[in-house]
Amino acid sequence: MSIIAEKRVIIIDDHKLFTNGLSSILESIGLRVMSTFDSAKKAVLYLQNNEIDIVFSDINMPEMDGLKLCKRLKRDQIKAKIIMLSMYEDPNIIKEAFECGASAYLSKNTEKEEIIKAVEKSLDNKQYVNKRLLKKKEQVQEEDEFTLKYKLTLREREVLQLMLDEASNKQIGETLNISTRTVETHRKNIMLKLEVKNNIGLIKKALSFQLF
Repeated sequence: MSIIAEKRVIIIDDHKLFTNGLSSILESIGLRVMSTFDSAKKAVLYLQNNEIDIVFSDINMPEMDGLKLCKRLKRDQIKAKIIMLSMYEDPNIIKEAFECGASAYLSKNTEKEEIIKAVEKSLDNKQYVNKRLLKKKEQVQEEDEFTLKYKLTLREREVLQLMLDEASNKQIGETLNISTRTVETHRKNIMLKLEVKNNIGLIKKALSFQLF
C-alpha cells in the first residue's frame, strides 16, 4: 500500500475554485480531504481538536498568512506536515517558508506527480521543492544580500516582484488581494528603501542584484 494512502489532509485557501480543484486531485491519489478552510485561523482551531497528517496551505491569506500559520502550528506542537501551494516564486519566500516549518513548497500549477512526491517526501521527514522552483531556491543566497541590505518585508518583496513583471497597481492589488491604495503605499516604501526615484532606477537596482 502506498505511504500516502488514506492520510488525512486539510486545505487552507480563500479561493473556492482552487480548493475544489485541489480536493479532487488529492482524493484521486488516495488522500482523505477531511475539511477545507478559507482562513488559517479557522484551520488552527480545527487542528487543535483533530489529528491531521498534512496541511496544504496558501501563503497569501487574510488575517493570518501561511508563514504565520507555520509558526503557530510549530508553537502549538501540532505535528501535521505543511505543504505550501503558492503563486509566489520569490526564493526568499521559499526559504522563509522552510524556516517557519514547511515541509514542501509547490507552485499552484504543479502537476499531480509532483504533489505525490511532495507528500511522500514530507511524510518521510524530508523537504521538497518542485523542479521549476528549485533553481529559484538555489539563488536565494544572492538575493538574501538584497533583502538584508534594503530590509524589505515579505509583502514588499511580493509587490516588488510584480512591479518587475510590469504589473499595474490594479493588477498587483488583485493578485495580492489588497487595495490599490495599499499597493501605492508599498510602492512608495519600496522606492524609499531602495533609494530610487522612478521605475528606471528600480530596474537598474534589481538588475544589479540579478533579481530578474
